[in-house]
Amino acid sequence: MVFPSTYILLLAPQLEELDGLESLLQQMALDVEIVNTADQALAKVSQKPPCLIILQEHLRSQSLIHQLRRIGHADRTTLVIVTETDSPSWLHQEQHPDVDGFLVKPLSPDVIFSLIHSASARQYCQLF
Repeated sequence: MVFPSTYILLLAPQLEELDGLESLLQQMALDVEIVNTADQALAKVSQKPPCLIILQEHLRSQSLIHQLRRIGHADRTTLVIVTETDSPSWLHQEQHPDVDGFLVKPLSPDVIFSLIHSASARQYCQLF
């Protein structure tokens, strides 16, 4: 039997800007990989596709997102961007077709847990 993964890749060169997301994920006893650069993220995704990729907003280049989708199993990985409440980018998701959604700060443990559960279920369902 195949079980869904809870492996999460966090691309965050400035962890302090994520309002404790790193510690929240680690408290949930999840397999979290934190990388600082796009090249590191691409290497990790090619080695082991995560169920969830979380990017800081200022790293959201279309090129990087497209490469992450192409390298990993695009249909199995959930990709979200952490953004600020006052940032207009989360209002125009149709301009970001390869992004599954936006996490708007402040981040709630309940929202993070629900997102991880959904990403894990999506990965599991795509296996069959």
